[in-house]
Amino acid sequence: RPQIQKTRVLFFIAIFNLILVYISANSKEYIPKAGLEQKLKATEIMKNSLELLSAASDNIKSEDIYDSGIIGVDSSIITTIFDSEDKKMRDSKVACTHPNFAALVVEMFQEAQLKKDDKIAISMTGSLPGANVAVLSACKSMELEPIIISSVGSSAWGANQQDFSWLDMEEYLYNNKIINVKSIASSIGGENDLGDNLSDRGIEAIENIIASKNVEFINNKSLMESVNRKIQIYKNNDNDFNYKAFVNIGGGSASLGYGIGKDNIKVGVIYPIEKKQIDYDGFENSMAKHFLDNDITFINIKSINLLAKNVGLYPPDKAVRINEGKLFYI
Repeated sequence: RPQIQKTRVLFFIAIFNLILVYISANSKEYIPKAGLEQKLKATEIMKNSLELLSAASDNIKSEDIYDSGIIGVDSSIITTIFDSEDKKMRDSKVACTHPNFAALVVEMFQEAQLKKDDKIAISMTGSLPGANVAVLSACKSMELEPIIISSVGSSAWGANQQDFSWLDMEEYLYNNKIINVKSIASSIGGENDLGDNLSDRGIEAIENIIASKNVEFINNKSLMESVNRKIQIYKNNDNDFNYKAFVNIGGGSASLGYGIGKDNIKVGVIYPIEKKQIDYDGFENSMAKHFLDNDITFINIKSINLLAKNVGLYPPDKAVRINEGKLFYI
C-alpha cells in the first residue's frame, strides 16, 4: 500500500488534525464593542465608589460577595418589603454591586442614543443601591446631566440600614467628589410612596434622614399627589421638559404605579411607541407613563435577574472579572 494509506500514517494524520481543531476552537479574537471607552470609565468610577463606601461601612455582610459595603440587612425599621427566602431578592441586590453593572447601564444609555450634555430624569429608591451607583457612574462617564429624585425606604438587603440609607451613601460619594450630582428631592417610598407598609417608627426614622439632608421632602397625602409633585420638580428643572430619557431604578410606586402588575413590565429600554404594550392597573397615573406620553424614552432598571442574566452578572459570581465579558468584547 502507498505510505499514505498505512494505519500508522493515518493515525498520526488524525492526531495532527485533532490538534489543529483544538487550537482553532480555542483561538479567539476579542473585538471591542462600540462605546468601550465609556464603559471602562464607568466601571472605574463605580469601583472607586464602592471602595469608598466599603471603607465607610461598619461591617461587610457575608452575603456581600463583592465586598461593596452597601448590601443591607434582611430586616430593619425602614425595610418596606421583606425577603421571601427564595434568594432571588438578595441575589438581585448583590448582582448590581459588581462594577460591570455600570457598563450595562452605559450600554442601555447608548441604546437609547443618549449623548454628552443630554438631560435625563432619574427616579431612585433605596432598594437597589448598587444600581443607583452604577447609574451615577454611567452618567459621569458619558457626561450626562441627571436630575434625581429619590425615595429612602428599601426592601430587604438594599440600603435599609437606618444609619446608612441611600441618601447617606449618595451624600458621602458627593462630598468625596466621586460623583458630581445628587438627589434634589426625596420621598419616604414604600407603599403609595408614603411608607404605608412601614411602622410609625420607620416613617419617623426616614423623615429624620431626609430632614438631615439638603433636599426637598415630598410628603403629600396620596400617591397621585406625590407623582404630580415629582413631575413638577422635574419640570422646574427643565421648563421645556426636554428630557432625553426617564430612568427608573427599583419598583417605586410613583415611578411605575401601584400593584403587582409592575413586576411584569419590560426591563431595559422602552420607547414611546411601545407604551400601548404596557397595561396594568396603576400604570396610567405613573411618572413613567407621563414621560412616555411626552415622547421621552423610558429606561426601566428593575428585575435584575432578567436584566443582567444575559451579560453574566446574574446570578452573582465572584469569578466574574471587571471589564471582561459580553458587555465589553465580541
